[in-house]
Amino acid sequence: MKPNTTGATRTVTAVSRDVCVVGAGYVGLTAAACLSHLGHRVHCVESDPDRLATLVAGGIPIHEPGLDELVVAGRAAGRLDFHAEAGPALAGAQIALLCVGTPPQPSGEPDLGFLAAAARQVARAANGDLVVVVKSTVPPGSCEALELICAEEAAPGILIRVASSPEFLRESRAVADFLAPDRVVVGTDHVDVSDLVASLYPPGSAVVRCDRRGAELVKYAANTFLAIKISFANEVAALCEALGTDATTVLAGVGLDSRIGTAFLRPGPGYGGSCLPKDVDGFRSVGDALSAETRLADAAVAQNADARQAVVSKLEVVLSGVRGKRVAVLGLAFKGGTDDTRDSPGRHIARQLVTGGAEVHCYDPLAWPDDTCGTRERTLAEAVVDADAVVVTTLAEELSSIEPGELASKMRGRIVFDAAGALDITSCTAAGLTLYGVGRGAPTEFHAIVWSPLRWAHPVGAPAS
Repeated sequence: MKPNTTGATRTVTAVSRDVCVVGAGYVGLTAAACLSHLGHRVHCVESDPDRLATLVAGGIPIHEPGLDELVVAGRAAGRLDFHAEAGPALAGAQIALLCVGTPPQPSGEPDLGFLAAAARQVARAANGDLVVVVKSTVPPGSCEALELICAEEAAPGILIRVASSPEFLRESRAVADFLAPDRVVVGTDHVDVSDLVASLYPPGSAVVRCDRRGAELVKYAANTFLAIKISFANEVAALCEALGTDATTVLAGVGLDSRIGTAFLRPGPGYGGSCLPKDVDGFRSVGDALSAETRLADAAVAQNADARQAVVSKLEVVLSGVRGKRVAVLGLAFKGGTDDTRDSPGRHIARQLVTGGAEVHCYDPLAWPDDTCGTRERTLAEAVVDADAVVVTTLAEELSSIEPGELASKMRGRIVFDAAGALDITSCTAAGLTLYGVGRGAPTEFHAIVWSPLRWAHPVGAPAS
C-alpha cells in the first residue's frame, strides 16, 4: 500500500527510538544532536579518525550556533555517542540515517561513492531488518540503486528498505531548522516506513509523503528555485544601476507581493556555499541525463558568475585599476554566522583581485581560507588599515556593525564597496566615505543611459526632433 502523495500530514505517535546516524558533518552531527534532544537514543558513526577523536573528547569540529550545547546535553543524558564502525551503532536500531557527503564532480554530477560505501557498511553490519534513510542530496533513482546494494550486502533473511528524507538545513540556522522544520519530506512506497521516518521528527511537523524519486527531486528543485530567485534579484539590481534607482526599494516592492515573498530577494555578490551551487549543478545534470532543458537553472548559474565578476569590474573602475592597490575583503565565508568558505563569493572576489595585482588583506569573523585569497588578518582593524578600498561581502554581525567613522580613520582611501548591503549609506557619506553597492550607490558612474528616441511623446504624424 502506498502512502498519501498529496502532502497531507498523517498523525504519527512520537516514540523514543534507537537511531544510527552515519556521518558527523554539518547534516549528520546536527541530525544526531537534535534527535537526541528529542528523546531518541542516537549512535553516530564517523569514519574520519581526527573528527571522531574530537567528538569523543567532547569537542565540536564545526561551527554551528547551538549545536555544541545539544551535543554536550545528549552525551550527558546518555542519548548520544560516537563510533568508528556501524556494528556497535546498529545494536537495537530499526533505522539508520545516511548523512555522508555527495561532492560535485567536474561534470556537475554528484559523487555517490561515499554514500554507496556507507550503505554497504550499514547493510553488512545489520543484525535485523532495517530502514535506511538517505538524507544526503542525491539524484532521483539513487535510493533504488542503494536498496539493491543493501540487498546484496545484507545477511540472508535480513530485509533492508531504503527511503529518502532529504535535509533542508541552513548553515548557521541548522538546529532551529531541524527542531522547527518548514516541512519534512519522506519518500517511500511503504506506509509503515513512512510512519517510522516521520516519527523521528518533532511532533506536529508538516510531512510531505511521496515516492522516492519525488522526494529526491524536491531538494534539487527547492535549492534551484532559491538560486534562481537570488539571480533574478541581481538581474534587477543591474537594471537599477543602469537606471540610477535603488534596487533595495524596487525589490522590496516586488517581494511584498504575497505570491513572491521577500526571502532571498535581495541583491548581492551571488550565492555560494555547499548546497546551492552543488544542487543547481545536480538539477542540471538530472536534466542532461533525461535530455531535458533546464534553461532557468542554466541562466541562474551564468548570472551568478556575472554577479561575482561585476564586483571586481566595478572596483577596477572606481580605483582606476586594482593593480598595486591595497584592498580589504571582509567576509570569506559564503554567508555570515558560519565558517564554511566553500564556493563563497568573498573568496572568489579576493582571488580575482589577487590575480589582478591588488594587495589583498582579508578578514572574516569565523572563516580561515587558504592563502590564495591574500593575507588573512586576525582582526577587522588590521585588515582595513591603509586600505585604498574595502569590500564587504557578507552580512556577518560584526561586519554589519562597522562604525563608518572608525573605518574612515584607518583607511588610506575612501572607497567602500558594500556588496552585501550591510552598511548605511547616510552614515558612510557623513564619515567621508564613498559607498558603492549592488543596485545602489552611484550606479550611473558605471553605466551610461542611452534612451531610444521618444517618438511616442510626439503627436501622431508630427516629426520627431
